[in-house]
Amino acid sequence: MAMRPHGYREIWTEGRIFFSRNSGPFNLELFQKAGEESRAERIRLTKSGPWGSIAIVNDNVMFTPDALDLLTRNLADQERNANLVAAAFVVPPETEGRLFCEGIFSPIYAGAGAEFRLFETLEPAKTWVTGVIEAAAGR
Repeated sequence: MAMRPHGYREIWTEGRIFFSRNSGPFNLELFQKAGEESRAERIRLTKSGPWGSIAIVNDNVMFTPDALDLLTRNLADQERNANLVAAAFVVPPETEGRLFCEGIFSPIYAGAGAEFRLFETLEPAKTWVTGVIEAAAGR
């Protein structure tokens, strides 16, 4: 039985960085919807060279196991993520589940060929992601 999407996600792109603003907890249905909404933009970024993503997460960063499985499968999709080189999560210290982010997401993104880092604020995340993108592009 399918549930209604749980969580919130807004997406946009700035240059070579794909952004999302998120609030969980997150379930499979939200990630199915989010995957459909972001597919064309991810393919566009992948075709144009190295790119990165920044997920800004507030309130709660917990995921159902099936949502994490879908995230892992989506990131392995070379058509839309082949040139993803850096992924940052911006998660304030008071966010529920922050403690688990590094251990859960670092191997998922590594499996997709991207470096992963966790930040408390946005500006250092942007600086790091931009640096990884530029290094991958040979600049």
